[in-house]
Amino acid sequence: MDEVRDSRTAFWIGRLPSAKRLPFVLRVPLPREGPLFFAAADSWPRGKDVFCRQLAAWPDVAETVEEVPVESCWRVGKAVHLTLRRARARRCLFAWTQSSTGREVIFWRSQASIRAARPGLRMPQARGLERSFEIAVDVAERFPWRFGGRAVTVVRRGLPVGDYAVIHEGRVVAAVERKTAADLAKGAMEGELDLVLGELGRVAHAALVVEGRLSDVIKAAQHGKNRTGWLLNLLVSLQVGHRSVQWTFAESPRLAEEWAYRWLSAATHARTGRRPERVSNLGAMPLQAELPYAPSVLDAPARRAVVLREAEAGTVWTSHDVSERCGVTLATAASDLRRLVRDGVLRTQGHGRSRTYSATTPPLTIEGPTSR
Repeated sequence: MDEVRDSRTAFWIGRLPSAKRLPFVLRVPLPREGPLFFAAADSWPRGKDVFCRQLAAWPDVAETVEEVPVESCWRVGKAVHLTLRRARARRCLFAWTQSSTGREVIFWRSQASIRAARPGLRMPQARGLERSFEIAVDVAERFPWRFGGRAVTVVRRGLPVGDYAVIHEGRVVAAVERKTAADLAKGAMEGELDLVLGELGRVAHAALVVEGRLSDVIKAAQHGKNRTGWLLNLLVSLQVGHRSVQWTFAESPRLAEEWAYRWLSAATHARTGRRPERVSNLGAMPLQAELPYAPSVLDAPARRAVVLREAEAGTVWTSHDVSERCGVTLATAASDLRRLVRDGVLRTQGHGRSRTYSATTPPLTIEGPTSR
């Protein structure tokens, strides 16, 4: 174990001589938030999770037993992750959850205790994913997933990136690109996939899900007489080159749909917590951001196509809305809307500033059934 150079950035373990139920006290150096203090039932979670109670400060009567240098410490949602700079017993986390009575409780967990308790059963990130939220589906999807039997609302609209997305306050916060095995092989070999992954990499949470196994992708490429080794080199180069995009190979379309639903729900849940803030910055990932929903530059045909697609998905437009959506002046927005009305694809209602524009065809909004 490395020597502690700065006691303020170390993980402290102490003892409370008079305490019986929670005889240990811990100090966790969380960047920007300041140190967290806990009374704990043990000095490390070995065969089971350790119950903790948060303290306001380090008790004056506590005797410091050990100071361990910290490799990294960060918060993700309702959990604080801690990695120590030593060979063994180095990874752990503090998870805030609720008891059956609704009372907030804290558990200190390690790799050993998580394995003993079956992973995922009590992790706060794995609870409550089957909940109601809205999934936006790109209008270009010919046979979209409907997420049947899930408490989600599915809306059709033009997406700047991905086939399925979660949109919050006009910004894409999570996106999933859907590919069949044949589509993935073709896109990788023709160079299209590199561009798609580049766009996905601009989103805070991005994933590529393949409806098939890796062997299916190789078989699809072999029909074109392409060598297996060459294709594998190409795929791993794309994965390494766009490391912020998560890849998942699902064996069937049904499994891919189920995974995408849970992944989008988890991404929605994660954005309510703070992003990881590490003590050490070794090999830090490039910063990512929520992608603005509106594209930056559109010509007249592209603007009208966007307005029409979203109108057919249920959007009711005003000149001001189109101006903001497409980044043009009010006069240009009004001209585009008048052209679509003349073409017979939009209809107007009201007069003056209160005039609205909607599609002449029924909206394509789909609301999924509520799960029981």
